[in-house]
Order: sequence, then C-alpha cells, then structure tokens
Amino acid sequence: MGNENDKVKYLPHAHKRMRQRLISEAEVEYCLNNHHISYTDREGNPIYVAETPEGRRIKVVVRKENQAIVITVGD
Repeated sequence: MGNENDKVKYLPHAHKRMRQRLISEAEVEYCLNNHHISYTDREGNPIYVAETPEGRRIKVVVRKENQAIVITVGD
C-alpha cells in the first residue's frame, strides 16, 4: 500500500464478510500494512495475514491488478 493515492476500496462482498465477522476497516488496513504472512490464491490474488494488536488473526484478500481493492476478509 504505502501510497496515499492507494485509498483502500472494499467490494460489497468484503463489506458483507466484515459485518458477519465483526472486522473493522481499521483492522483490515492494519493487516495490509503489518502482515506477517503473504501468499496468493489460485487466481493469483494476494492474501495477507496479520495478528492485530488486540491479538486477533485476520486474513485479507486483494485484487492482483489493484491491491487497494479488498475482495474478501476472514478470521
């Protein structure tokens, strides 16, 4: 991320999963900036995993073409 022009955008599916799992945008952005594990899914989309300062482990999947777009979120 790093660039101010890379404001994070969320697909509707990501917002749905965030509501279901009670994951905040702050937690997602923390994960994107402080992940300790990263890998890609079958389609080549980056997946980032981080433990928040509160001790919660979350996973964020972003688009391979534009990593400022969040596809889905899990815990």
